Amino acid sequence: MSEPSATMPGTPDEGIRFGPKRLNLWLAPGVSRLNVSTLLFGSFFGIVMMAFVNACQPFLFEEVFKLPQNEQGPLAGNLTFVSEIMVIVTIGLIGALSDKIGRKPLYVAAFLIFTIGYFLYPLAQNPDELILYRAFFAIGLACNTAMLPSVANDYPVEKSRGKMLSVCFTLNALGFLLIMTPLRSLLGVFTEIADGDAVRTAQMWIWTASGICMVVATVLALGLKPGAPAQLEKREPMFSTVKIGIRAAKRVRVALAYASAVVARGDMAVLSTFFVLWLTQEGVKSGMTTADASARGIFFYILIQLFALCWLPVLGFILDRIDRVAGVALAMILAGGGYFSLFFFADPLGNSMYFCAVLVGMGEISANLATLTLIGTEAPVKGRGAVIGLFSLFGAIGILLIAKVGGYLSGIYGPAAPFILVAAANMIVLVLCILVLKFDPKSSTPTGGMQDALTG
Repeated sequence: MSEPSATMPGTPDEGIRFGPKRLNLWLAPGVSRLNVSTLLFGSFFGIVMMAFVNACQPFLFEEVFKLPQNEQGPLAGNLTFVSEIMVIVTIGLIGALSDKIGRKPLYVAAFLIFTIGYFLYPLAQNPDELILYRAFFAIGLACNTAMLPSVANDYPVEKSRGKMLSVCFTLNALGFLLIMTPLRSLLGVFTEIADGDAVRTAQMWIWTASGICMVVATVLALGLKPGAPAQLEKREPMFSTVKIGIRAAKRVRVALAYASAVVARGDMAVLSTFFVLWLTQEGVKSGMTTADASARGIFFYILIQLFALCWLPVLGFILDRIDRVAGVALAMILAGGGYFSLFFFADPLGNSMYFCAVLVGMGEISANLATLTLIGTEAPVKGRGAVIGLFSLFGAIGILLIAKVGGYLSGIYGPAAPFILVAAANMIVLVLCILVLKFDPKSSTPTGGMQDALTG
């Protein structure tokens, strides 16, 4: 049975409806329900397949490479640093290429690169090979990071753009919870199957992720809409857009958003890079096997994302009802308190970590969403893409800083040092927010600001 036409009675002339009527999500002309279902399928697997590469590393460090613990943090930081450099170098080219050949080939390529990257990762003979494979994997990160929002913006009509992005982001979080949980459990299963052989265990465990990525790549290849987007406008030269973003920083709230991006992305990076590694090291010190310690660390990492997802609806309600800068200040309090709390508990693998996971989960999602709403509100309509692009660049700088500086500090002061670093950074931004509220008290709380931030 064919799908209804875009001009059927009762439907807007822009496209067809997707999903429940209450969602009120309408698709652009030429986009089918199969295309959107495929996008949502890719969204479900997108974040978890990017995050697992960090989650699997502690087992490789401890059991395969047998690195001293004071070398593991710096190596984790270097891997993230190299990865982010590759993303920064390639993501602009990937975006431009997708305008020429279409989103589909590059979105499929993301998961094909993940497939190859996860296959190579446990074959590394030393840390230098691991860094090389991580650099290759990062090209897939850049493709996925660029193509998910691009496709999500291509498929709906304008009035449904925010809804489409919200659904995709929700599926990102659900996929993380529902896929990372069984992957965590498989580590113990494969340890038994391999009879304690660390290399075989790592291969079977990480190659499972490789197989998942191959399935996702196949589905995307079959279901996404082919062809280049038809609604492209002439692009400004790169340096012109950078100048627009820099000039916008003359507005104090835009400058604050840029500074907040550094810290908010640093919050995410410290969790993905150092959290599971820290708990794995603590577990090994307490006498646990590396597999059990790593699984315990991943368990708490999953809990953090679960609490973040539960807090998200409440956070959205709050952020749309207070000044955007006050929202960032609230986020910095939650995030700073969460990261500081990690330092004060003697047993990070004990029950106290449940309390910390609540605070850290609330803080992580608050910092990221609050900064997005601030820049979405404060960025000018003309040049908004340039401003948000520079905002993203500052976010990348935050990841680079936490990866390099956090890794260095962890080698000197211990694995908890990166969390104290980001907690202090959150407090600095909190002070900046207070100063802005005092000296630039104009309110920025427009209706629909959350949607503006997402669609900016």
